[in-house]
Amino acid sequence: NLASKNLLNTYKEKIELFKKVLAQKKCDKNKVYSLHEPEVKCIGKGKEHKKYEFGNKVSIARSYSGIIVGAVSFRDEYDGHTIDDTLDHVEQMLGFRPSQAACDRGYRGQKESGTTKVVIPDVPKKNATYYQKKKAHKLFCKRAGIEPINGHLKSDHRMGRNFYKGIFGDMLNAKLAAAAFNFKRAMRRFFVLLEWLYGCFLQWKGMNRKCERPYLAFAK
Repeated sequence: NLASKNLLNTYKEKIELFKKVLAQKKCDKNKVYSLHEPEVKCIGKGKEHKKYEFGNKVSIARSYSGIIVGAVSFRDEYDGHTIDDTLDHVEQMLGFRPSQAACDRGYRGQKESGTTKVVIPDVPKKNATYYQKKKAHKLFCKRAGIEPINGHLKSDHRMGRNFYKGIFGDMLNAKLAAAAFNFKRAMRRFFVLLEWLYGCFLQWKGMNRKCERPYLAFAK
């Protein structure tokens, strides 16, 4: 029957997806975790309160001043394998490649990416000077500042729950969340500047009033 064949071809992909879900087992690789979003991955977090997360991995890069300069979406790659693509994206955004990238211990294994030196927290060397230890400590404290940024991206800018479909939707959601974070930060600085200018204006106006000559009125 031609009608039944056309109907079968229309739903062929969904039928294959249902068969894969029914046939998969607990220890299989590349399992399907969602029927409406088959690209969802199970990401091991290694935390006591949250051992797993379902979705995709996003690599965030920020500058020393706190501006997000890179947001790249991945599937479920090892963190160390995402450095090259993330730094390439940062180079596209800034026009130059940073000389140093401070990462957490999850990126262990890669010491450099092109001209960028990858720095990971470790026990300081015996011959390291006090200045070198202090400089490294300050750098890694600055790196730890990206953790609350990740929390704000998830809770305030919808990175925690993606409403766009497909792999392209994952990429779009990551970039929109990073752009919203930067825009909110810029607007906050802008309003602080306006408040300062308004205060300067009031102060200048008050000083001019004090310097004005007294107005004397005479009545006949």
